Amino acid sequence: MGVRKSLMRLFLGRERAEAISTARISRSPDREILLRDYFPPFTAAGGRMLWVGCRPYTADYPALLEAQGGEVWTTDVEERAEAWGRAGRHRTGDIGQADALFGDLVFDAVLCNGVLGWGVNSREHQARALSAMACVLKPGGRLLLGWNTDKMDDPIAAGLTAQHLEPAAWGGLPARLAVPGVTHVYDLLIRR
Repeated sequence: MGVRKSLMRLFLGRERAEAISTARISRSPDREILLRDYFPPFTAAGGRMLWVGCRPYTADYPALLEAQGGEVWTTDVEERAEAWGRAGRHRTGDIGQADALFGDLVFDAVLCNGVLGWGVNSREHQARALSAMACVLKPGGRLLLGWNTDKMDDPIAAGLTAQHLEPAAWGGLPARLAVPGVTHVYDLLIRR
């Protein structure tokens, strides 16, 4: 846990500190772009989707993605995160084990934003996570990967996606979008 987060919890208490953090993250430019630009094509496409990483600020995401008939599943490595996941369709586990965790399901889309570099930190863990997410995608399925340039190396340039996935523009969106003013990048990839 970072020093800032520790101090906030010490002086404000855990719940208040989490509420402040949630409000700050919800208003970040990358989250605004995620909701405004990326969610509509995924919502319109429907199908079965997997949202990776559940926090208070993502609690409404499954319902938004299901607005036009899709089916959203959620996952997080922390058990307490189930509270913010999709009721009845949440599994707790390491995204690096997604192929085992969701071995009974195939997804049309996987949305993984702010997980690599924020818990899935080593290059080996990132490679395992990307491979496991690709394995639960149907051929032609889409992966939306959000990551930060100050938290990790470029996963595409590093070859972490080359085995199963390739960059592809979709839904009027480019294959890669670097969010202006912050270190966040969105990559759209398709399962071969």
